[in-house]
Amino acid sequence: MSKERLEAFSDGVFAIAITLLVLTIGQPTKYTDLAHQLGLRWPSLAAYVVSFIVIGIMWLNHHTIFTHLDHIDRGLFYLNLLLLMTIVFIPYPTGVLGEALRRGVGARTAAVFYTAIMAINASVWAALWLYASVGRRLLRAEFPEAQRSMATVLFIAGAFVYTASIGVAFINAYLTLAVQGVLALYYALDPIARRTRRQQVASP
Repeated sequence: MSKERLEAFSDGVFAIAITLLVLTIGQPTKYTDLAHQLGLRWPSLAAYVVSFIVIGIMWLNHHTIFTHLDHIDRGLFYLNLLLLMTIVFIPYPTGVLGEALRRGVGARTAAVFYTAIMAINASVWAALWLYASVGRRLLRAEFPEAQRSMATVLFIAGAFVYTASIGVAFINAYLTLAVQGVLALYYALDPIARRTRRQQVASP
């Protein structure tokens, strides 16, 4: 299988996952009081916005990783498949969390569930990168070694940070959404490239 074919398949899965998120916002049950009904659904809308940003940034980072790969093999294919499985699952905990927040019942459990899925996803990202990069197994020859080392540190650290963020879910469900949003925005700023550039500037 060519790298381009796997990327095209992955793009399709990302598109489906991000589209399914809108279905997590429930329809109003009483149209005689529509404004109130829509207002009650703002927690679901908040969960939708955070998860939409998360999946969108994941798609961007997925594309970035694949631009650095020279080729793929069967092991990477299966790890990518596992990664896509966690991504396409995100709409489900998003819907559960939004509905729990709206009802004011089970919000802590829903937040732990949502964050646990994000932690599993982060761990699979780290596994995929390690598989492709250790020993430069699948990387392009021109990919800088300093950037490879920095990416490895950040992917592993990310898995630990997302796992640790489960503790936030026990404190406050809304804070969980805020933390997930901040983490997503952090990765949107391409921390690997920025840290590598700083290292290059600082080195003599």
